[in-house]
Amino acid sequence: MIHTSNPSNSIQERVNSRIIAVKERDDQRVTNVARYLSLGALFFLIIIGSKSHVSGHHFHGNMLYLFALVTLINLINYHLRQNTRFYQNSFISLVGVLFLYLTASGGESNTGPLWFYVFPPLGFYILGIKYGLITSVSAICVVLLMFFFPELPFVTTEYNPDFQIRFIATLSFVTICAYILDDSRRTAKNELLDMATLYEYAARTDELTSLSNRRDMNECLDKEFYRNQRSNSYFSIILMDIDHFKKVNDTYGHDAGDAVLKEFSSLLKELSRKIDVVSRWGGEEFLMLLPDTSLLQALTLAERLRIAVEEHTFSHKQKNIPITMSAGICAVSQHESINKLLKQADVNLYEAKTKGRNRIEPAVKS
Repeated sequence: MIHTSNPSNSIQERVNSRIIAVKERDDQRVTNVARYLSLGALFFLIIIGSKSHVSGHHFHGNMLYLFALVTLINLINYHLRQNTRFYQNSFISLVGVLFLYLTASGGESNTGPLWFYVFPPLGFYILGIKYGLITSVSAICVVLLMFFFPELPFVTTEYNPDFQIRFIATLSFVTICAYILDDSRRTAKNELLDMATLYEYAARTDELTSLSNRRDMNECLDKEFYRNQRSNSYFSIILMDIDHFKKVNDTYGHDAGDAVLKEFSSLLKELSRKIDVVSRWGGEEFLMLLPDTSLLQALTLAERLRIAVEEHTFSHKQKNIPITMSAGICAVSQHESINKLLKQADVNLYEAKTKGRNRIEPAVKS
């Protein structure tokens, strides 16, 4: 029996990279929402601050101008540094401090606390369930402190006890509802991502051998060819075919043929490097992508594979099945497109078969 490493590692990495990209786009979407809200807040802070100055509330107007300035600085800092996490945390902290100031000062006509209703949903959306809950509960505790101790030096207004009770009750209700809704949204999103991960993995994997399938290999070839065009790197491919595979099915049965395909796949994985991609190209054909590998190195590996397959004992139900392989090898430096590369590898494979099978083309010179 052949001892192999997990044949799905490289596929799983590509699936994970796709899921990570989705999560990064979602995180960027959250940041964009915060940016748009910052721009809106900047506009209203300047407008309301100017109105306060006209009304003679100069200190309040200056405070709103100060918050507008800090909001602008935060936006500029994000534009220059692109530090997403810092920007999100700074934004929600600034909003929290602004709402606490409006509650402590009363804002215009003691309506400052009413702005707090938007804080819990915003906190959960930007910070997530855990930190959104901590932030929201902390904000409610500070508001309670202001209500019960109006003599604190930073509190410059008082509220009617009935208003205090109703405000704390409704703010707590809004926080609970925001928690439930955001938790449901995130749970549904995670379930969709898990399902997408399974589907993406299945779409890239050959069911019988657990190797990359043709779709996954085509994507890998395109990426490697793009890297070749951009940085003048090189790579080679090996197109392999199990010799007389139809005879295996006819003589030993299709179950034996499936067993041979699985064991052959395991042998390829065992003899390949971590950076190589091994795929079932179709039927009994297999394709290996060898990054950073010259034609000579690919020929050497192909010959090693051929010898290993010839010397390996394939068996099914205690019956030994003699197996050999033929291969066509090609390097990207010889061709200007993936299609031409594959076509030449196929021509080389056909030549190996016409010359008697159990060989590679072009042949390794001794």
